[in-house]
Amino acid sequence: MTDPNSPTETTPLKTTPDPVSATPDRLPRRRPLFATIFWGALMLALAAFMAARELVPGGFDLVTWLLTAVVGIGLLLVVAGIVAASRRAG
Repeated sequence: MTDPNSPTETTPLKTTPDPVSATPDRLPRRRPLFATIFWGALMLALAAFMAARELVPGGFDLVTWLLTAVVGIGLLLVVAGIVAASRRAG
């Protein structure tokens, strides 16, 4: 006994492309949101501050820590900008 759902010689083959495989070409390219990057960097800085406060013996200067964090985040953003520009150029 044969399966009634199986294709036979009289059943025409599908000629339309699979919608799943055709979809990625048509989707617009998504970019990361500034707010996501900003809050991620802020949370990373807060986590590093809390870890340093617990791990460093003795105390450390909060102003020096904040200055270092601002400079570090700035360098991270500059490097990310250079990487994004090099990807776009190539």
